[in-house]
Parts: sequence; structure tokens; C-alpha cells
Amino acid sequence: FLSPVYMKAQALRDSVPISMEQIFDLALKNSEEHKLSERYADVAKQQVAISKLNRLPNIESGLTYGYISNSDIWTPHFSDHQKGEIPHHLTQLTLTAAEVVFQGGAVNNTILKSSLQEQIAALNVEKNAADIKFLVAARYLDIYKLINQKKIYENNTALAEKRLQNILALQRQGMVTQNDVLRTQLTISDYKLTTKKIVNSMEILNIQLNTVIGMPDTFRLLPDSNLLREPAVTKPRTDFIAAAYQHNHELKIAALENKVSATELKLIKSERMPQVSVFAGSALQRPYLNALPAIDIYFNVWQAGVNVRYNISSIYKTPKKIAAGKLLVEYTAQKETIIKQNMEVQVSSAYIKYEEAKDQLATLKSDLLSAEENYRVVEKKYFNQLSLLTDLIDAGNIKIEAELKVTSATIDVIYYYYQLLKYTGEI
Repeated sequence: FLSPVYMKAQALRDSVPISMEQIFDLALKNSEEHKLSERYADVAKQQVAISKLNRLPNIESGLTYGYISNSDIWTPHFSDHQKGEIPHHLTQLTLTAAEVVFQGGAVNNTILKSSLQEQIAALNVEKNAADIKFLVAARYLDIYKLINQKKIYENNTALAEKRLQNILALQRQGMVTQNDVLRTQLTISDYKLTTKKIVNSMEILNIQLNTVIGMPDTFRLLPDSNLLREPAVTKPRTDFIAAAYQHNHELKIAALENKVSATELKLIKSERMPQVSVFAGSALQRPYLNALPAIDIYFNVWQAGVNVRYNISSIYKTPKKIAAGKLLVEYTAQKETIIKQNMEVQVSSAYIKYEEAKDQLATLKSDLLSAEENYRVVEKKYFNQLSLLTDLIDAGNIKIEAELKVTSATIDVIYYYYQLLKYTGEI
């Protein structure tokens, strides 16, 4: 495995061979979008821990220290007024504890909801990773395709230049005209211009890829040729659909969202239930104010019992919330069904495209053999004065087109293979 440090050191000098798996690793390590999804998953995990705190009792304490004035005392008709002496130093220390023992399952359902949301966040991390991998794979294969196209045009340029030397030799013998020389030179010029365009496209794709994998702009990818030896898919389409039902990230997320909406409905229903809690507390205070005159002493009172609360407004408010909750459950269930249908279509389409790409590649390889043989025959005829230069150029163009089609078809087989892995959640 080539470390990122090594690759960055080599990037300024030449291209570095990297496998698809190594590109995946770099993308996941350096993608800011992936890091953001991981951070959100950490937040969701912490939210579960916060929800579990609701199972613990609430304990509060307080300390009050201050000044108390004397009391003013009047008769009922305010006809007589007196002053009551009160010790002026107020000290109060309290300690209370309360724990909810019943709330219609609200605590457990809140924890369950947070746990489901944590699972959704984790699946979003996996889905994001799969999306990044597929994006990188597409760029990787595009660069691979362009590298092969560049080789095709470079080889045909060298072939045309060799042909030009032979034509020049024939011209010196008076066997061909200057027009054949000019046509061949124009063909070579076109080949070189196309090669330059391919190089520029490779430059753009490399810069786009470097942004995702965290490499400097000067880094140039050299794909692994072993990629073209990917094992052929032999499983039937139904096996891939079955695998997608188990591993497809969007389908898993939809199933969990369905559970979240069902749990949210349970939470809404718990609003109609009474809240029962147990409590205990103790208060230490000075002075004692329940005597006249007040007494400057410390006194302590403790209490314990059961507290029952019921929100009467839930009788007419909660039914509307329940109706909305049921609609949300129906919505998420329908959404899950649609995602299942789309998933089956996506997997089937990718499988058909993959099989089609393999068949097309086999056909195009056969066509390439014919085009190469046709070029060899026409070239031999031309130098034996049995055909025109235009016939030779046409044969060359047909050969190049056949070579390009084989290159594209080869990459398409790998592309649809990875697309199939993405839709099944196995990339």
C-alpha cells in the first residue's frame, strides 16, 4: 500500500500507480463531506446517552443566605399597627430528589427514538461513503479510458508517421503525388490535436479527483491495469436483488425512518397518560417564622411521597397530534415501499446494462480484429498501387474507431459492475 505521504512526495515528479481500493481509502480519509457525516453520527450517538439520563432521578439542592426585615402587623381594619421583631439573618438549605416511575412509556420511547436516529446517522455515513466511492470510481475509470484513448492515438500517430516516410519514398520515385503527402500530414496533425484534447481532459479529471482524495493538483493518477481483470458476475439478477434487500443503504434508512415515525406516535399517545413520580426532600432553615415572634433557631423539615400530574388539555389537543402522527407513519411506510420498487428497478437496470456491456465488448473485440485485418490488407494494396490513399485513411479511421469502442466498452463493463455493487450496498 502506498501511503499518502509517499504519494504526495512523488506527485511533483511523475504519476503513481494506485489501485481502486487505495483511491477509496484516500477519498474516505480526506473527504470533508464524509467527515461531516461522521461528525453528525457522533452527535446522534451522544443524543442517545442524553436520552438515557431521563431514567435517572432529578436531584436538586439550594442554599439561600440573606437579610429579613422586621414584620409589619395590622389589625383586619388597619386600625392598629405594630412591629414584629424577626431575626435578620436568613439561612436556608434544601435538598430534593424526584424520579418519574410512570409516564406512558415516554422515557423508553424517547430512548428508542434516539437509538433509531443514531442507527440512521450511522447508515448515512455508510451511504455517503458508498456515494463517494462510486464518484471516485467513475472518475478513476474515466481517467483510465482517456489514458487508453491517448495510447491509441499515439500508436496510430506513430503508424501514420511511418506511413508518411514510406509515402515520401514513393513520391521520390514518382509513384505518388504531393496530395497523398499532404493528406497524410493532415491526418497526423488531426491525431496529435486529438491527443492534446485527451491530455487536457485527463488534466481536468485529475484535478477533480485530487479534490476528493486530498492530493495536490500536480498529482496524476496511474490506474491499476489489474482492474480490467475483475471477476465476471455469474449470479442471476434475483441474487443481486436479494442482496440489495439486505444491504441497500437507502432501504435500511427508510425502514428505520418508518420505525421512528411509529415511535413518535407512541410518544404522542403517552401525552394522554398521567405522570407518576416519587419524591423526597429536606429543608434546613433559620429563623423559624411560624411563631410570633419569630425564633432565631435552625429547624429542619423533610418530606416524601408520590406526585401524580395529568395534563387535562391533552384531552382535546392530543387527538389532533395523533392524527398527524398516523399520517406520518403512513407516509414513511409508503416511502419505504417506493424505495423498494426503485431499488429493484435500479438493480435490474444495472444488471441488464452490465450484461449488455459484456456482450457489446465481445462483439467489438471481434469487430476490432476485422478492422485491423482490413487496415493491413488496404495498406498492402496502397503500397502496391492497388488502392487509393483515401481508402487507406478510411481503413485507418475505422481501425481507430474500433479500438476506441473496445476501450470504452471495456471500461463500461467495470463501470456497470461498480454501479451494481453500489445499488446492492456492497461497494
